[in-house]
Amino acid sequence: MKEMLAHLELLRMQMAECERLQQAARSQLKRDVYARALARYSAIARELEQAIACLPDFRPLRRPQW
Repeated sequence: MKEMLAHLELLRMQMAECERLQQAARSQLKRDVYARALARYSAIARELEQAIACLPDFRPLRRPQW
């Protein structure tokens, strides 16, 4: 599980970097490339979060916001 959490953190860092690069890009082509990469990283992160939540020893990292 530690490996999965570490990979999730890496994905989140990559997502933040894609957002930064997308905003800084001067050409529409580059903005589109970073937007597609961000969408893919987001989808993978969601799948990984769901997989982690299904593990028997899962404990939420954060308390749910009500």
